[in-house]
Amino acid sequence: MKRFILLACLVLTPIVIARPDHELPVFLADNHAETFAWIARTFDPDQAHQMVLVDAHSDASAAERSEELREDLRRVANEKERDGRVESWRDQGRIQAFNWIEPLMPRPLDRVLWLAAPALDEESRALKQRNAGEELDGRLEVEPRSSGSLASRWDVCDLKGYAAWKPGNKPVILAIDLDFFAGMDRIDREKHFEAIWEHAMDWPGLSGVAFAVSRPWLKNDEEADDLVELAIDAVARTRGAILEIDTRSDERADHSLQAKRFREQGKPIPRWDFGHASDRVKLALLGLGSDRLSIRDPEISWGKLSGIWTGRFGRASITTRDLAVDCDGVFRCSPGKEPVLRVEPKDGIAELDGRVRWYLLEPARAAYDFLPGTGLGKDFSASPARWIYEKRRILGQTEDFQLDPARWAGGKPGRYRIVAECAIQAGWLKLPPVDICVAEDGGFRGALSECMHMPYVFGIAGVAEEGLSGVETGWGSDCANLLVHAWRRQGIPLVWGDPARLREQLQTKAEKVRVTDAVKITPEEIENGIAIDFGRHVAALWEDREPIGVLDGNDLALHHLGGFPEIVTLSVLAEKRPLFALRIPREGGCRIAFAGDVVLAGDDRVVIDGFGKGDADAFFVNLEGIPSLKEPDKKPRYDFRFPAERLAWLKQQGVDLVSLANNHAMDAGPAGLLEGLAACREAGLAVVGAGHNAEEACQPWRGEFRGVKLSVFGISLLQESGTEAEEPAVANVIGHRKLLAEEFRKARARGERIVTIVHGGDEYDPKVTEEQRDGARWLASQGAAIVAGAHPHVLQREETHAGARIFHSLGNAVYPRELKGADSGTVRVAEIPPVVGFSR
Repeated sequence: MKRFILLACLVLTPIVIARPDHELPVFLADNHAETFAWIARTFDPDQAHQMVLVDAHSDASAAERSEELREDLRRVANEKERDGRVESWRDQGRIQAFNWIEPLMPRPLDRVLWLAAPALDEESRALKQRNAGEELDGRLEVEPRSSGSLASRWDVCDLKGYAAWKPGNKPVILAIDLDFFAGMDRIDREKHFEAIWEHAMDWPGLSGVAFAVSRPWLKNDEEADDLVELAIDAVARTRGAILEIDTRSDERADHSLQAKRFREQGKPIPRWDFGHASDRVKLALLGLGSDRLSIRDPEISWGKLSGIWTGRFGRASITTRDLAVDCDGVFRCSPGKEPVLRVEPKDGIAELDGRVRWYLLEPARAAYDFLPGTGLGKDFSASPARWIYEKRRILGQTEDFQLDPARWAGGKPGRYRIVAECAIQAGWLKLPPVDICVAEDGGFRGALSECMHMPYVFGIAGVAEEGLSGVETGWGSDCANLLVHAWRRQGIPLVWGDPARLREQLQTKAEKVRVTDAVKITPEEIENGIAIDFGRHVAALWEDREPIGVLDGNDLALHHLGGFPEIVTLSVLAEKRPLFALRIPREGGCRIAFAGDVVLAGDDRVVIDGFGKGDADAFFVNLEGIPSLKEPDKKPRYDFRFPAERLAWLKQQGVDLVSLANNHAMDAGPAGLLEGLAACREAGLAVVGAGHNAEEACQPWRGEFRGVKLSVFGISLLQESGTEAEEPAVANVIGHRKLLAEEFRKARARGERIVTIVHGGDEYDPKVTEEQRDGARWLASQGAAIVAGAHPHVLQREETHAGARIFHSLGNAVYPRELKGADSGTVRVAEIPPVVGFSR
């Protein structure tokens, strides 16, 4: 996993792991002795943290020579050395499940709140607190510690006290021993667990969660697996939660009183053995997904293990036959046209009987603050939560794999997140969630409406997940980024940010406006989007009411502030903000024409209508073939070599640039590729996507039109020839991703718009493949404003994503008449705006 970055350090300084603000580390192990190691490697040992301990036992016993342990945790050169020390302490029995807390106090654990039982009277609470304090300081006389007594740093509470506890912005670690729920019936167990988890997700400083199974205190393996499944489910429904499991079987010495009782009875000490976990646990982990799970065990990899389990249980997904999925993984439709959802089996899944449980996932809170350290989030919401925990609303169980839209869609616009589990012989197979955006109209207003039901998330601009960023992750939005998302959905490449950053990217229509000023507005401006800028807050004009064509207090505005998006009259918004500005997308830019496959091989070729530059500033195409007649070592199935003289005709049609990033660039072999590159340039054509080596193949052509600087790349989404470093190569995302990413970074730094001509998909299939969507999503995340596709030889759908216009396949533009699909193409002209202020 590539989420965590190890910061460089000097010898004898603490090793700290840096995490993005939107990722919550969660740890699961057999016992809390392993939590000691997890805290040591995950958190700054010199930063004060509060810990909330949910446990039937205090674990407060003092460790022998704990002062030495505290110092040795810090005196390491790297993570490996620290882990080695902790492992040696575990092997020696110095760190146990009952004494792991005291060596971590007073740093990194400054205070501990012990949730000791669901309900405690005051006498019981005071007794537990006194006993815990005595255990913490039990060795103080024989082994004085520099921090002195720790008893005053320990508090005890029950569920009522826990619910009332507010940690402020201080960092908090939540440690849950699952033996707290031992012996509870299913209803009480789930009720108490949900209450504990949901409240913890509200804490501004929650920095991590650790689970311990504590099998010796549980009734049997079934109860252990029930509780582990509960923990995994909580992680699955918490956005940004990343689970790490220590799967190693712990056979080390256990000096606890409970272990002593088992030994006295001649019984083995029970352990939670991941290797013998139930099918329910395995299915829960598969449902969590590989991107949110890692295993801490040198002898096993999650990739291999999940492959074995998937081979046994199979896979399935939620899909619909009514809609195509977009690059962001979302299905989109209009109200009244919501699709029937269906479970589609994959990978040989067997023994399905049709039973499917369906759920709607909804955020537990209406507002969240992802930047609690700034203190600014509370300016927009009175009590925002920290982590998005999704409540599960039951939609029902069906018997035919299908869910009718009447079960989940209320005919209203917004984003709906649906998850399901289907019955198999081993249990219930968890399916990945699916997102459906119901948009009221097309255009700017439609893109706004699909964000209804989203919570307010202060800091959403910094969120990134699986190639998506900001509002596109589906986590939520805020006032400015709601508008940014709507414009990005129109193919306008704005960047995420606050109102000031949005303001910099727009042009001003009117300043210092009052609702009584009767500023004129046009239908075209409303369709393209008008921002109402109040300074620290921004809204979008939703509807121009009577009098039409004039902005006044009766017009409707949509804004997002401290809860779910809402539509109000402009007069209401302006009550506390009487002065505002009107801003619209910037005008200007260049117009570039794009066509798909151009094949100049053969004597009788079809040329589609409209093939040419027209009134565009430039014309770019995919040259499917090579202007060389050299004989390759191995003749291709379809030979698209052609004489270089034919390039003159292409130049006459107004073509300025060709991409050779395709599967026919090597039709004349490596030497022919180099000859073809030279021929293109001699004909006055810029050429991208191929070169003497991989580095050259990944270089862009750079040009400027109407003040817009462009970096144009040719890229194949397929694995092409030229994999060795110094041989002629075709640029492709599989082998050259790092090279391409670096060139994209340079282009952004130069203030250039990135244009990509891509090659991928299935031939003669109008359906967009998963590889095409993944490739387009990655290119858009790198700043591409245009993704113009070729290779399928038929037209495919167009879409916008992350500010990029995506033509998945433009079909054939010039093609031998005898081959299939010769007249299936088109020419598309795209407007590309200049970069304003900063790059994406």
